[in-house]
Amino acid sequence: MRVGIVGAGSIGSLIAGCLSQTSCDLLLHSRGLHAAHLTVAGLCVDGVDKRKISSDRWEVLLEEQPIPDSVRSSCDVVLMTGKSSAFDRHLEVAKHLLRQDGLVCTLANGLGHEERLVHAFGPQRVLASTTTHGAYRPEPGHVHWAGSGEMSIGPFMHPHDKESVGPLLKLLSDGGLNPQWQENGRVMLWNKMLLNIAINPIAGLLGKENGALLEPHLFESSVSVMLEGARIARAEGVPLQEDEELVDRLRNVLVKTSNNYCSMLQDVRAGRETEINSLNLEICRRGEILGLATPLNQLLSSVIQDLR
Repeated sequence: MRVGIVGAGSIGSLIAGCLSQTSCDLLLHSRGLHAAHLTVAGLCVDGVDKRKISSDRWEVLLEEQPIPDSVRSSCDVVLMTGKSSAFDRHLEVAKHLLRQDGLVCTLANGLGHEERLVHAFGPQRVLASTTTHGAYRPEPGHVHWAGSGEMSIGPFMHPHDKESVGPLLKLLSDGGLNPQWQENGRVMLWNKMLLNIAINPIAGLLGKENGALLEPHLFESSVSVMLEGARIARAEGVPLQEDEELVDRLRNVLVKTSNNYCSMLQDVRAGRETEINSLNLEICRRGEILGLATPLNQLLSSVIQDLR
């Protein structure tokens, strides 16, 4: 099986490092100094596990250079692991790499990406996917595995089942990525979305780690933002759990990630474009279509956008 990892930054490099221990053929798409290190010196992984992967283990496509015809339609699976702000660029790469009968999924935060993949590739080639593995890059060619989690995969519009996706699940399992099959991919994506809209913008504005949101008044604010999003999901017909269970999940995630600095805070500090368009602003967009007001998500979106 040939796996293409498009947007091999922190999470993408971690996945590549894990899959390098399997028999699959790897094709990585990355940019800048990190891509140069992957090409020449390979990758160092530390944290949850330590390993050094030789550059011979994969082929690297540099974002700064044209994609060669030799890799066209060569990948059985394409994992899009970049941020939502890079989705347009990475989609064009995925179109070049994926086989006619291949499978594609994205780990980008937010909603709307899978619909765009369906439009580009057809529903039968698209899976829903999320991950709770944590990783960051302290320097080019080096990824720190900050927290072991899982990769959740499920059907989106096409009725894929666990057996039909079995080879991919086995590959991810062999790589130690702890894949979990979810019967309802839309619910899975919305559950991740609700956590992101409740945590990322508030922690990003505060400049504090996730655990700060456990303070009663901040937790109440996070819950209100999340439940405003849950109202939109239910209006779209998504069968979410009851509010009490959603609140318990949010609290548990904040406890487990209490020392983490969310990706939006890291983007704000670095002066990078945030993923607010695919998170809270996407809630606003969907609410407008449904005729439902989303004032809390609109306020957070406006403030985050004004930080740029």
